[in-house]
Amino acid sequence: MRRIIFIFIALILMMGIHHADAQRKSKIKYKAQKLTNAKEDNKKFKKLIGKVVFTQNETIVYCDSAYFFSDENIMEAYGRVRIKDGDSVTITAKKLIYEGDSEKALLREDVVYRRGKKRLYTDFLDYHMKTEVAEFSNDGKLVDEHNTLTSSYGIYYSLTEKAYFYNDVLLVSPDFNLRSDTLEYSSKSKIAISTGPTFVDDRKGTTVDSKGGTYRTLKEQTTFAKGTIETRNYVLVGDDIFIDEQKKFYKAKGNVVMTSKKDNIVIYGQEALYNKVTGVSKVYGMPVMKKFMEDEDTLFLSADTLVAIENVDKDKERVLGYYKVLMYQDALQGKCDSIAYFLSDSTIHMYHDPILWNEKSQMSADSIDLTFKNDLLYKMTLTRQSFLSSLDTMGQYNQIKGRNMVGHFDDLGNINAMDVEGNGESHYFVLEGDSLFLGMNKIFCSRMHIVFDNNQMQNITFYNQPEAKFIPPIELLVSQHHLEGFTWRVSEKPTKEDVLTRNHKEKSKDIVTDLPASKKMPQTLKNEVDKRVPPDQRKGLENTPLQRPAR
Repeated sequence: MRRIIFIFIALILMMGIHHADAQRKSKIKYKAQKLTNAKEDNKKFKKLIGKVVFTQNETIVYCDSAYFFSDENIMEAYGRVRIKDGDSVTITAKKLIYEGDSEKALLREDVVYRRGKKRLYTDFLDYHMKTEVAEFSNDGKLVDEHNTLTSSYGIYYSLTEKAYFYNDVLLVSPDFNLRSDTLEYSSKSKIAISTGPTFVDDRKGTTVDSKGGTYRTLKEQTTFAKGTIETRNYVLVGDDIFIDEQKKFYKAKGNVVMTSKKDNIVIYGQEALYNKVTGVSKVYGMPVMKKFMEDEDTLFLSADTLVAIENVDKDKERVLGYYKVLMYQDALQGKCDSIAYFLSDSTIHMYHDPILWNEKSQMSADSIDLTFKNDLLYKMTLTRQSFLSSLDTMGQYNQIKGRNMVGHFDDLGNINAMDVEGNGESHYFVLEGDSLFLGMNKIFCSRMHIVFDNNQMQNITFYNQPEAKFIPPIELLVSQHHLEGFTWRVSEKPTKEDVLTRNHKEKSKDIVTDLPASKKMPQTLKNEVDKRVPPDQRKGLENTPLQRPAR
């Protein structure tokens, strides 16, 4: 009895396996206007002509003529071939080889795959009915409601609506073109992911070159790995780049380098933001600007934030720096709270407690302007509460103060003259040679002209009825050595390393301390907003200055 039960169970299992196998390998059913039997090379087949229709499970194939090889369960179809796979997929072509056992369709010439609003065009497509996977080679193009993708080889998974493209991939979106060797694309989310070298252009002059990225084409948002953005005026490099094309907003993080194409300027930092509408770029994270000069000298400038501004008006293109600005050049060093560097005439405006050092001279004022000519310092303008100090060979401080001062520099960038305009005062120590102290000249005069030699004061000419007093050494009191407001701040003078590492040296005790740090732009800069810009257009500019400070 036990043996009979075992045989019965075995028969049931065998019948189930046979039934399942029969389902998997169901025979192709066919009909046509004309059918004939034929034989070639000892292989029998049927020839079907005129309104040929063959079916298998949910697959229906229409064509003009066909060969059916019953032993292999294979159908060859020609002329106006059309496949209906369920309710969702339709494929047309000129030729088809349909393998019934594997339910695989090999379509050739003018192949068009349709699923909903998606279209796949190629001349060489293999389609698997069971898995609904389409594989093309010899070039293919996928078109959906938003994007068009082409490549040499690709695979499309209908069930997940994901496609993988390889070799010479091109994605054409409404706002940009993307080229890559490998791309994954979702027709459902419209998200594309590229790996390997990737190049993007927005057809308006901005390009991106990266090692791959993620593109949210519906939101027009893109994330790149190790990329380069190139605009009309700048090249921006970073480890990670984010682009929002709808808002025209770009962001770079990690080892950021922003290069001006026409001004020999490079800005380094850890994070950068670029607003394409306003042309405003901001760099954070210990940013440093390098301005390369013709004589192989370099101007280094650093701040908490550096801003580069593009403008159709060349006079308004500039670089801004604010909070704890440090500046270094071989012949000139300086610091201030905020700075504006206008590119059209190579003029630097220094705001809030600006101070400069040139060899053994120190200059300070409410604001200082530096004008460069042929990449050399040409003129220096000190506005309001101007103060010039110079250390002589005996360690004494020659001092001049006035309302405004204008310094002039020679072809080597060395100061050779300084003009003082308004409320001038001078303490000038008279020496014989380098070591014999003769006394001090104390002078009040509305206008002065100072001549320098080797960056040191040599003589002063006074105009408009000067009041002068010579004080010999025996009568000179310690309290008379310094003009009111004098401080010698050479300990704050930055080195190149200080600028590159953002090393802020503290002020001496008799100097007003820095204002509290703030993320907003300094009021001094805000006051310089161009009044011609309507309020509704200033949002992206964030009140960055558009004109020179008033004299």
